[in-house]
Amino acid sequence: METCVDATADTGSTSNSVSPAASSSNSSGGSGLTKCFSSDFLFGSASSAYQVEGGWNATNKSPSIWDNFCRVEANGVPCANVADDFVHRYDQDIALMAADGLGTFRFSIAWTRAMTWNNSTQQMEANLEGLAFYHSLIDELLANGIKPILTLYHWDLPATLQSELDPPGWLNEAMVDHFVDYATLMFQEFGQKVEFWTTFNEPASFILTGFAFGYGPPQLGDSTTNAYDVAHVVLLSHAAAVEKFHELRDQQEGVISSTARISIVLNSDWGVPLNESFSEDVAAAERKNQFHLGWFLSPLTTGDYPTVMRERIGDRLPNFTAEQSEQLMASYDLLMLNYYASYATTDCDSERSEENCSDLTLGWDSDLGVDDSRNPDGARHAYGSLMDSTSCSGDSGYPPGYIQVIRFLHEHNTSSEILLTENGWCGNETINNPDQVWYHRTHLEQVHKAIYEENIPIIGYTVWSFMDDFEWTNYAGRRGLYFVNFTDEVGDIDEYTALPTELTRIQRSAGAWYSDVASTGCFEQEEEDDEYLV
Repeated sequence: METCVDATADTGSTSNSVSPAASSSNSSGGSGLTKCFSSDFLFGSASSAYQVEGGWNATNKSPSIWDNFCRVEANGVPCANVADDFVHRYDQDIALMAADGLGTFRFSIAWTRAMTWNNSTQQMEANLEGLAFYHSLIDELLANGIKPILTLYHWDLPATLQSELDPPGWLNEAMVDHFVDYATLMFQEFGQKVEFWTTFNEPASFILTGFAFGYGPPQLGDSTTNAYDVAHVVLLSHAAAVEKFHELRDQQEGVISSTARISIVLNSDWGVPLNESFSEDVAAAERKNQFHLGWFLSPLTTGDYPTVMRERIGDRLPNFTAEQSEQLMASYDLLMLNYYASYATTDCDSERSEENCSDLTLGWDSDLGVDDSRNPDGARHAYGSLMDSTSCSGDSGYPPGYIQVIRFLHEHNTSSEILLTENGWCGNETINNPDQVWYHRTHLEQVHKAIYEENIPIIGYTVWSFMDDFEWTNYAGRRGLYFVNFTDEVGDIDEYTALPTELTRIQRSAGAWYSDVASTGCFEQEEEDDEYLV
């Protein structure tokens, strides 16, 4: 590999333009081109509290909706009481990140570790033990030269906010005030230490699973309006929290670093036409993308939901006031995006559909009205765990979809920088997994193309995940740069103390490859990848 050489020629670029770099060159060490990123490009990895921390009742932590959900045997989902035991091993993991040359680490705060419920005041209040843990975690990252990317909410709502509010949890507009109180405490605690913040991770994901389809907590999918009402409250909570962030950063010296920035992490199960020759398929794919990514992106960039959603949902879709629209359009300092896979899309009533419209779940699913059950031609399928072949069902790698969704994001605001906050392959237990290396290499090629051929201002790329973790339904889908030898007891309801020889981290071939990329800023494009760069 060649070390990336940062070009310094004056190009007359603005602050939002892509930093110039020696972006590609012939390489004698491989079969293709060596592609390099600028020296300030951020390479990192990601995690979330519930998926890796463990220590479910350590540091005076109280239950979240996920802690309660996994304890109901009928739900068939293991617990993450121990998970990767990150709460006790974070210093060792951060040492591995530093040795691998990673520049960022994205993690989330467990709301129930940082705060606890006061029954007298009916409010969450600071939990000093939990806050001390996150101070130690952040300090350890900074001491190792790693920038923290802090997520406030990664789906683990305090159980008391679900049980004590009426209507419960995110269906209640009182959640806006509860979330702002929480966010304000985090800003005050960590504002001088953290440069990149995000309010919510993938709101579409936890809203669809919990309120449209109902198979995830809080299992309230028996309504044609719940998903839309929750999305509305989440967006208002996001906007109010960002307004508070900007106030503390810009008007109160010493609370939040003047260089700190905040956003919301959006995601997309990207839709591509099943057959581009049919205009109906083209329209169906566009509709899918608006119903998924546009649902949350459009309010940020236009102040309202996408037109197609207004047309198909009607008065079941809430309205923003003029003040709320203005607040939303000022609620991000950059754009953040997660992407994993793409799906071939057609209308549910087309002759090419394998799904009947009448079989779709009433509400968001039937309002969208598509069959997106197949992967595009040319996608590489993920086969999942050696113990459970269904663990990566539906997952695939389709590199062209990455640049398509990046373009979609960029077109909504061409002046905003983009931080890519999750991208990963669903694999299995093997250490040497060529598919995982292929996935990250081909997707980074799309990122490189977006920056250096299309001048899209992307500032960083984040792998999901640093290590294998709890993937919301099981531990079988392995996405980590590091393999973790989970024990048979890892999903038990009762906590156990993992031995030092358990939950050990073993670097995969993809981890070694990515370490080289992060350390040098460069990687080699393979000849076989040319088909994806069109």
